[in-house]
Amino acid sequence: MAGISKVILVGNLGRDPETRYTPNGTMNVQFTLAVSRRYTDSSGAQQDSTTWFRVTGWGRLAETMDRLTQNGYLTKGKQVYVEGRLESREYQDQAGQTRTSLDVSATELQLLGSRGDADGGSFGGQQGGPGGAGGPGGRGGRGGQEPGGSPRGAQDDFGTDMDDVPF
Repeated sequence: MAGISKVILVGNLGRDPETRYTPNGTMNVQFTLAVSRRYTDSSGAQQDSTTWFRVTGWGRLAETMDRLTQNGYLTKGKQVYVEGRLESREYQDQAGQTRTSLDVSATELQLLGSRGDADGGSFGGQQGGPGGAGGPGGRGGRGGQEPGGSPRGAQDDFGTDMDDVPF
């Protein structure tokens, strides 16, 4: 039976993405992603914990990530949503200690934040529905839809114009 390895992450870029090419000319884009959480420990004190991931995009997703980087939308500190495959890799650091790297091969990327920040948008390496790139069912290409997912001028079941909703 086949298995599945899928991870969904929301975090902030730890550095500007780097565009690289394999020896056979395949583009890939890499960046680090910090995923933080705040919790209360057993003594009642607030604690922060950050887990770092190394994210790599390939193919059409890499091309989109490179274009977003060049246009200043995908930079250090920006918040993103990433879907992909998780792999752990052990390596020796400079001091000779064995370390583990959490690597994600991204299949989808979505910019998060306010309109002034990055406008939000979904980008994937898979072909979707009529909108183009995206994850399953074509979620990525919104084809004339607002970043929130509803068509411009759409109304809900109560006749409210969704463009007038403040969130």
